[in-house]
Amino acid sequence: MFPQGGNKREKIEAIRVAFITQKLNLTVDESQKFWPVYNEYQDKLRAARQEFRKQSAVFTNDKEAQDYLDAELLLKQREFNLYKEYYEKIKKTLPVKKVAELRQAEEDFKKELLKQLQGKSND
Repeated sequence: MFPQGGNKREKIEAIRVAFITQKLNLTVDESQKFWPVYNEYQDKLRAARQEFRKQSAVFTNDKEAQDYLDAELLLKQREFNLYKEYYEKIKKTLPVKKVAELRQAEEDFKKELLKQLQGKSND
């Protein structure tokens, strides 16, 4: 399922697109409307997470530890706000049943990706 070589992120993204498209049984019209909105959502999530990762996870005092915890809470709030915002946008591109199935398709993809990666580490 997961090809060798090249840019791993791009390959994983391409496989994710195919996986979710198949799981949701997206039509060509649905795909053309859905994927730009979903990709924008994923880009904003990725940016928020990258910003959080800039925080040091090594604490020399309570203030640094508190700052880290505050940043983590802020990240979770940003993720939730993005989810709410894009849930509404995605509902404009897909039937609500497919929007509901999207969450499970994302989880199924993560499980499949982990399974494939664990299989490679055992080789």
